[in-house]
Amino acid sequence: MIRRIVICSLLLIIVCASSLAQKKIVFEKIRFLSSNIPMKNYLQDNEIKKNIAHQFNRTLTKFQQISLLDSSALNVIFTNPFANINPLSTDFTDNDTNHLHLFIDFLEAFPQSFFALKENYPPDSNLVKRIGTVFMINAVILNAAGKKVFDEDLNLLVSSAESPGMGTLYGSGIQFNNLGVTPKGFTELMKATTEFLFDPKNDMYSIELKVLPAFFLDDYIFPKTFQKSRTYVRKIKNILTYTYNEKMEMLRQGEPVYEEIKTKGKKPEKYPEALTAAIKGTLHYSSSDFVFLKQEWRDVTKDKSYLLQLVTQIDPDNMMDGEQLLFTNFLTDNFHYLLLEKDTLATFNISKNISYNQQKIFPTIITNGYDSTSLYRIPGLQKEGWTIKYDYVLKGKLNKQDFAIRCSGNGNNVKEFYLDDQLVAIAQGKFSPEKFVFFDASLSSETLNQFCMIGFNRFLE
Repeated sequence: MIRRIVICSLLLIIVCASSLAQKKIVFEKIRFLSSNIPMKNYLQDNEIKKNIAHQFNRTLTKFQQISLLDSSALNVIFTNPFANINPLSTDFTDNDTNHLHLFIDFLEAFPQSFFALKENYPPDSNLVKRIGTVFMINAVILNAAGKKVFDEDLNLLVSSAESPGMGTLYGSGIQFNNLGVTPKGFTELMKATTEFLFDPKNDMYSIELKVLPAFFLDDYIFPKTFQKSRTYVRKIKNILTYTYNEKMEMLRQGEPVYEEIKTKGKKPEKYPEALTAAIKGTLHYSSSDFVFLKQEWRDVTKDKSYLLQLVTQIDPDNMMDGEQLLFTNFLTDNFHYLLLEKDTLATFNISKNISYNQQKIFPTIITNGYDSTSLYRIPGLQKEGWTIKYDYVLKGKLNKQDFAIRCSGNGNNVKEFYLDDQLVAIAQGKFSPEKFVFFDASLSSETLNQFCMIGFNRFLE
């Protein structure tokens, strides 16, 4: 008797499993509500869509024990994100009772709007600061009768991951409407989405996802840094540490300081004659103010203190031409210095918006910034390269040698260091280095640190 019950139970389990196995999901559509240019392009690429469909199939099979009827195609509907969002249309004509039907809404939202809602604001305010964009995702599965058998929401809080990539970030990196991400990064994002959405053990409503940023392809940074090892810089508050020639280097950045230069009025102060003459010879001298821009640096490892000093003109008559920024109208000629106590180590000039016609960036090709396998051409855009325009070029003498620092990238975040017309290093970062690629092992760590003090000062906006 007991044996018969066991056999019947086993037969019942087999019948149920067989019935479940017959169920298939029809992936009806993804409704994509975003003006994100690269992501919209990826969702029109047949190979990428096929990869995403395969990922949905693997995840549904793993967590829901149901596979897609067709895992080789993906129907994507692009919706204007600024239009009124209509309720999800769940109409379908397939009446097969063994088929379920999957609908996905993928909506990009402003982080400010998302976190403005009290229920979305996390206890960790640092999370809010680092999130670049938010994707609000809803997945619905209906049975043949149109009844919901699955309805889950997920918020993807997307931030930028640390990357070995170097060069000009796609757009401004990660931000609303402009998520700089490679095709591989996008498929990984979709993979994470499916893993969290369909895992019945997942009870999280919002998750942070870090993605590797995308870079524009160029012909002056990428070819030089390709397959070169990176040296990473660790920053804690105002302390920078990194390893160079197997030794630890440590720099401390001081806060920027402003000191008025008094050449007018009843009690003008005394300055070097060349500086006074240069100031009085500037255009709009009478209506302008002049300021010393100062930043202290400390080479902690070598126990040396430095002072960077720049001279700038604050010209109210020239603030509306689209080029002038408050502290970047630097005085022409070599009136900018790096001082070691009373010794002048560097004198240099600063030029803005300098074009190099022989160097180009290609806006239709993106890369991860460190290997050639990631190259992807965005369709439908012009193929011509753009001439590189450097935000700043600093040139002068450093320890009696000719030096130059060329600042480019997106928002002045790529620095090329030249000594006697030879490229010795490239660094990524705006006000502090994030990573280096070195080209001259004979470059002394002391000179390298001095390059950093000049190139990563707080006044190169």
